[in-house]
Amino acid sequence: MQYGVVWKIAVHWMALFACNSIALVIWVGLFEQPDVSWKQTVGDSFRRFLPFFVITTALLPAFILDTLKLTNRFAGPVSRLRTEINNAAEGRPVRHLKFRNNDYWREIADGFNALIDRAGLSAEQNDATNAAK
Repeated sequence: MQYGVVWKIAVHWMALFACNSIALVIWVGLFEQPDVSWKQTVGDSFRRFLPFFVITTALLPAFILDTLKLTNRFAGPVSRLRTEINNAAEGRPVRHLKFRNNDYWREIADGFNALIDRAGLSAEQNDATNAAK
């Protein structure tokens, strides 16, 4: 799922970059150099806006890294929840969910933990019961 989001961000970024580049060339051709051929306008625009192109291209890895960090905050908790639900469904011990401080869905962990405690599925609760015997 995370890589799908990263792919979408990258594709949208490239589309925005391409549209902005085309818009810059059209602007230069129509309003700044109307008497010059389009071939020369493209070359002039490339040289003129090269710093823009380089900086914009250099930002893509930063956007991808930031997107990965963000998606980790919601994909990780969902993955851990899915694992524990599968454990419960297959009769294996179910561990309390503990999400990282900056993760999303923390209230889901609290509700899930209360549910497994109430249903008697908690591995921690079973360990404590077995230790008391």
